Amino acid sequence: MELAKAKLLIVDDEVDLCQVLSWDFEDYKMEVTLAYSGNQAIELLKNQQFDILLTDIKMPDGDGVELLEYIHSSAVELKAIFLMTGYSDYPVDRLKELGMNKLFKKPVDTEEILSEIKNL
Repeated sequence: MELAKAKLLIVDDEVDLCQVLSWDFEDYKMEVTLAYSGNQAIELLKNQQFDILLTDIKMPDGDGVELLEYIHSSAVELKAIFLMTGYSDYPVDRLKELGMNKLFKKPVDTEEILSEIKNL
């Protein structure tokens, strides 16, 4: 996947983290949209198309698993779905069934995420 012009949706309730990640990915000419909850991301997905989703798992107002379940049950198409977490006891196999490509541990490494995107 060509990084430049890729449309990335970043979802995390940590506003500062979203902003830092946004700057990092915009340096690679990606088009970045931010959401601060799973429910806010679902509303964006209803009206916009994205190539990549990078979302936290644990968030108030709709977590990352609920977001994945929405994507899995709807017509939303994404080339890649990446989850990030500081800690999650959610079964990785179930996350993969819902479409997750890779799970990253916080603090996330932007270069590692970019490498995964390039490998698609």
